[in-house]
Amino acid sequence: MSSLTGSPVEATDNLNTKLASFFKPGNDLLGYILVVLSTILWFEGSNLRSLNILLVIIAIFWLAVKLLTKTKLFSKKESGFAKPSFKRKFKLLSFIIVILVALLVLSTAIVVNFAEDFGAEPSSHDSPNFEDGIFENLNPTTMQSDDVSTWDLLGDYLVSDDCRSPNEKLPSEKFDLIDLEDGEISVTWFGHSTILIRSNNLSIITDPVFSDSGAGPLSLGPEPFAYENSYSLEDLPKIDYVFISHDHYDHLDMDTVKELKDSGFLVPLGIKNHLLEWGIDEENIQELDWYDEVNLTEDLQAALTPARHFSGRGLSDSHSTLWGSWVFNFNDKSIYFSGDTGYMDEFVNISERYGPFDLAFLDSGQYNVAWQQIHMLPEEVIQAGIDLNASVILPIHISKYELSLHHWYEPMELVSTLGAERNVTVATPLLGSSFIIGEEIPNDTWWRGVSECTEPFLDENPVIEYVLIYTGMIGVMWIILPRIKNRKSNLEEE
Repeated sequence: MSSLTGSPVEATDNLNTKLASFFKPGNDLLGYILVVLSTILWFEGSNLRSLNILLVIIAIFWLAVKLLTKTKLFSKKESGFAKPSFKRKFKLLSFIIVILVALLVLSTAIVVNFAEDFGAEPSSHDSPNFEDGIFENLNPTTMQSDDVSTWDLLGDYLVSDDCRSPNEKLPSEKFDLIDLEDGEISVTWFGHSTILIRSNNLSIITDPVFSDSGAGPLSLGPEPFAYENSYSLEDLPKIDYVFISHDHYDHLDMDTVKELKDSGFLVPLGIKNHLLEWGIDEENIQELDWYDEVNLTEDLQAALTPARHFSGRGLSDSHSTLWGSWVFNFNDKSIYFSGDTGYMDEFVNISERYGPFDLAFLDSGQYNVAWQQIHMLPEEVIQAGIDLNASVILPIHISKYELSLHHWYEPMELVSTLGAERNVTVATPLLGSSFIIGEEIPNDTWWRGVSECTEPFLDENPVIEYVLIYTGMIGVMWIILPRIKNRKSNLEEE
C-alpha cells in the first residue's frame, strides 16, 4: 500500500521534499519573503502605512513590466523572451510612466477647463494690492519657511498618526434657535470657519461649508470629521448675508453657495467671478477691497480688512483673488473675523480703526512652523487677540478637517491654556451650541472627553520590533551569503 501513487506516505514525502527545497540555502524566494514581510509589518507597526502603499505601487509597476516582457514590445534587439535585458525592462517601465503621465495631463486639462468647481478665470483689478496679475500681502510673505526642509516636512506627512483626526464622532449639540431680546446677538459655531451670527431681525454667516464632500477640488480633499449632530442650511434661519474670506475650498464651497443663492454675498475682489460662474445673480454680490466699508442695514455695517494669506482654486490661479478678514458692527457690537491669516502687525491698525472688539474669531488651527506666515501658531493667536484689543477670542479653523500635522485637539488646548496664562478670555463653545455676546462665555473643554489616540504599535511593543528587524536581516543574509559563497567558489576554480 505504501508504494501506491497518492498514498499518505508518498504525499508526506513530497511535502517534506518541497519544504526542504524551500528552506535550502540559495532559495532566494524564502529570503525575499522574510525581507518583504518584515518590512511591511515594521512599516505598519511604525505608522508608516504610506510606505506600504508605495511598496504596493512599486509591485504593480513591477508586475506590469513583467507582463509586458512577454509581448514583442521593444524586443527587436532581444535574443529571447526568457531573460529580458535590463535595457528592455527600463524601456517598458518608461513607456508605462509616459502613458500614465499623458493620461494624467489630459484628464487634468479636461477637468480644469470643464469642471465648474474650479470657478471662473482670473480677471484684472484696479487695486493698490494688485500688481502683475496677482494680489500681494502687506508684508513679504512666503508659503513655506526656508528654515524647514521640504523633505523633512514630506517625511512627517508620510508618518500616519491617528491623533490628527478624532477616532469617534465629535460631541456636538443639535442646533436650535435661542430666544433673543432686542439688541442681543447670538453666535453659533459649526466647526472650522462657519459661524452663524444673528439677531431677531438679521442673520449673517461666515465661510459657510455644509456639504459632506472633501475640502478640495472635485471633493478630493480631506473628508470632514464626523459629528454627533449633522448640520445643514435647512436647519438654519434665512441667511440675509454671506461673508467670504477667500476662495479656498474649505471656505468657499460651491454646493453651499448654490443653496444660498437668494442671500446677499460680500466677497473680496475677484471672488465675484466664481459666484457668477455658479449662477449667483450679480445684484446679490458686493465685491470689496481692503478697508472698503459698506452699510448693509441700520443695524449692520461691515468692512473688509487685510489678512496675511493667499488664494487660488486651480493649478495656475494662486493669488489671483483677494483674501481678507471681516469687521462687523452688528447692533453696536464690534466683531472681528480673521479668516485664514498669519500673524501680522496690521492687527494693531485694525484695532485702532475699528476696535476694541467684543468678540474676535481667530484662525487657530492647521498651523505648522513651515507655513507660520500664513497660519498663526497658538501663542500668536493670543498676541493677535491682545493687539486687536478683543474682550473675548474664539478659536476657529479647527475641528473639521485634517489639514496639518498637529493633533486635532491641540489648538483648543493650547490656545485656552495660553490665554489663561496671559489673561486673555478664550471662548470654547460646543459645536452647534449658541451663546449671546456679552453674557456667559462658553468655556467647556469638550475635546477632552473624546477618546484618546494610540501610540504606534511597535512603540508599545519593542520586542516585536526587534524580532521584525532580526527576521529581515535573516532574509537579507539568506539571499546574500549563497551568492558570496558561489562567487568565492568561482574565483577558486579560476
